[in-house]
Amino acid sequence: MINRFINKNILFATATGLLLIFFIGCKKQNTPTVVNTTLPTGITLAMGTITSNAHTSIGLVTITKATNGKIFLNFENFKTDNGPDLRIYLSPNLNALPYIEVGNLIAINGNFTYELPVDINYTTNNKMLIWCKDFSVLFGHAILQ
Repeated sequence: MINRFINKNILFATATGLLLIFFIGCKKQNTPTVVNTTLPTGITLAMGTITSNAHTSIGLVTITKATNGKIFLNFENFKTDNGPDLRIYLSPNLNALPYIEVGNLIAINGNFTYELPVDINYTTNNKMLIWCKDFSVLFGHAILQ
């Protein structure tokens, strides 16, 4: 009887400790809340409206070719939840296999832009993904057309 009581307490303490480690390790990244930058002007090559997946995500995404030939991925009126290790990917599908990493999510609210390499095939990689790398979770996406 005493052994059963001790075993239950050890199991409970172990499970509690593991849960604490999980939740302490699952911190949200230190992403700025709002960034408002001037979006580049030029020719719009593709655009898409952001659709929510695991988290509410809204806004407009465009790919723009500036007059200097540089290519930009622009976020306008963007908003999503914060989360751990959020990344921006371009992919041919919504499961991020394969994907091109654009970078860490700059902000969870506002207008901002990323410069893209000129050799990215955004016609094939026409899905912009807001991806939580730590947990392989799709926060939101846009289909660029």
